Amino acid sequence: MKKNFYIAELNLPNTSAYTVHVFQMCNFLSKKKGNVKLLIPFVEKKLVKKIKKSYAVKYDFEIISVFNSNKKMSFFKRIYFAYKCKKIIGNPKDTDLTLSRSIIAAIILAFFNIKTFLEIHTELKGVTKYFFKLSELKNISKNLKFIFINKYLLNFFKIKKKKFIILDDAVNTELFINKKTKIYKNTCAYFGSLTKGKGLEIILELSKLNKKINFHIYGDLNIMFKNFDKNSFKNVKFFNHLDYYKIPKYMSKYHVLLMPYLNKVSVRSSNLDTSKYMSPLKLFEYLAMSKIIIASKLKVYSHILKNKNNCLLLDSENTKDWIYLIDKIFKNLKKFDHLKKSALKTSRNFTWEQRVEKIINFN
Repeated sequence: MKKNFYIAELNLPNTSAYTVHVFQMCNFLSKKKGNVKLLIPFVEKKLVKKIKKSYAVKYDFEIISVFNSNKKMSFFKRIYFAYKCKKIIGNPKDTDLTLSRSIIAAIILAFFNIKTFLEIHTELKGVTKYFFKLSELKNISKNLKFIFINKYLLNFFKIKKKKFIILDDAVNTELFINKKTKIYKNTCAYFGSLTKGKGLEIILELSKLNKKINFHIYGDLNIMFKNFDKNSFKNVKFFNHLDYYKIPKYMSKYHVLLMPYLNKVSVRSSNLDTSKYMSPLKLFEYLAMSKIIIASKLKVYSHILKNKNNCLLLDSENTKDWIYLIDKIFKNLKKFDHLKKSALKTSRNFTWEQRVEKIINFN
């Protein structure tokens, strides 16, 4: 059986959405093709089994730690990482499919005639932006194909149509199922990153407008967009990062899930504004949970979220409309049942398995 490789510049353990994406892609790539090897800079071998469990890995794959220690990935370190990956992959004839989230690795592998899919989730900045120009060279370009997370990313790249495919993020529908459990009354929840622009700002404002409505926030409390006294908000509770496999259990405890993005959205390790081309993981997880979703009205996911069909969309700046709508929902939950059914139906068009199949067919 030929080998399949996935290359990602991440050290484990890690709490980022990037890691969820990588593990679910490897999970379902393993289901469809088998013999999958994930190449990353570093992971302690003793933690591999525990980490796989935390990400609900059902279809096993091998995780290969390229380096012997956890070191910061400088530009030159990334080049060395790419070279090491090339050595591990070996003869291109023995490989069926190679996917990379690393731009530098993908270009170097393509230079050595290893056909590679490069998955791109953000615009490029700094030295990487200039390094990417090497992909235009004929002997490199012939070995590269691209996966863009959102069609609006094409505004930052000049790639021939036959060379790329656009694929949103996805959801593991085998895992994200609404479970029967006790549901909190008059309580909304938010799951995800707590970096600037992701919605925490709006939720805190909403909590001031109606003290009778509670808000539960789940995310990595070590990575928050600003310092404030969490205990000063009596109707807001903060919960730390959850292992991926536990998230559906906790999402099931709420009728209403919030996605209150601002018009400018930051990621944890960069000053990039991703609001114009993001594809939020939690969007698809919310849909699969068959819940009432209230989200900011943004063009970036308008092809998925349809107001009053599978969700409710509002202007992020008008918090009074948000709190009015939330109060209205809790006074008559049954009136909004159609949103839950439609959300679940929508989620079935965005599964990891379908995503992997589209890449295989495009290969």
